[in-house]
Amino acid sequence: MAEDWANPTSTHREGQRARHRLEEARRELAAVLAVAPGELVFCASATEALHLLIRGLQSALGDRPAAVFPGEHSACLNPLKDWSRVVWLPELPVACATVVQMAANNETGLLYDMPSVLGAVRIKDCAQTWGKVPVDLSDCDAAVFSGHKMGGPRGAGLLWMRPGLPWEALMEGPQERRRRGGTEDLPAILGLAVAARHLTERQSANESLGPLRDAFEAEITSWSRDIEIIGRSLPRLPNTSCVLFRGRKGEALHASLDLAGFAVSTGSACHSGAVKPSHAIMTLGYHLDDARSVLRFSMLPDARPDEVEALVAAIKRLT
Repeated sequence: MAEDWANPTSTHREGQRARHRLEEARRELAAVLAVAPGELVFCASATEALHLLIRGLQSALGDRPAAVFPGEHSACLNPLKDWSRVVWLPELPVACATVVQMAANNETGLLYDMPSVLGAVRIKDCAQTWGKVPVDLSDCDAAVFSGHKMGGPRGAGLLWMRPGLPWEALMEGPQERRRRGGTEDLPAILGLAVAARHLTERQSANESLGPLRDAFEAEITSWSRDIEIIGRSLPRLPNTSCVLFRGRKGEALHASLDLAGFAVSTGSACHSGAVKPSHAIMTLGYHLDDARSVLRFSMLPDARPDEVEALVAAIKRLT
């Protein structure tokens, strides 16, 4: 912020020095993702990346059906409202033009594979997986990433698009090869590149949380049949527990745990302030009261057994 403060689009010396740093970061991130640097677009968030991507495809593909994971983030579902027809996966309509699939759900931690659909543009939401489990882009045509989910700063996200997609830019401006207007947030982008250098260690630390997470779940479910781990038998992120406390109000447990010093949520961090229950839980077949009784526990990469033991003790006191 002090040394390379200039606008990367400016042609003077300071601006060109900032441009050099920006393109260095792009090359570094492209190498991590095994894509070409020119295929990456810097955004402010994965939310913005999804809007740019889906709305930019609409003029060419929006009059044909799109298939989307029903528990997707609203950043994906909202821009799809303007499409002619949207169906829920695993349904795949005839002449499907677009498939949007979360690699991992942000509330349940469940992992999902990308459906194979001939002729459709396949979009993968990698916001939750990057830095936690390996990311594979061989089965998709476009993907979005969130910086702060993998140890980088808030304010930096990535949009990757395979060349040749029928995509049109929405934001006017010369930046990002005319794909995303607005002055790039160079400090955030450089922070994202630095975080990516530690991606292997972060992913390893997250993967090692699996046994600790499993022990946490085994302990709390041993107390009562009314405590259920959503998706327990399915492939999940190693750091996430989505827990149903049947018959209890999730908001009340959330508030009590917060007072006890534990930061948990009643669903997505983006929607935890909302009154309505999580749609991601409802799409799994749970009814309204169950959806209101869910808490999400996410362990940080450096979580310690004694911290989890303290959390278990706090839950036991409250339940």
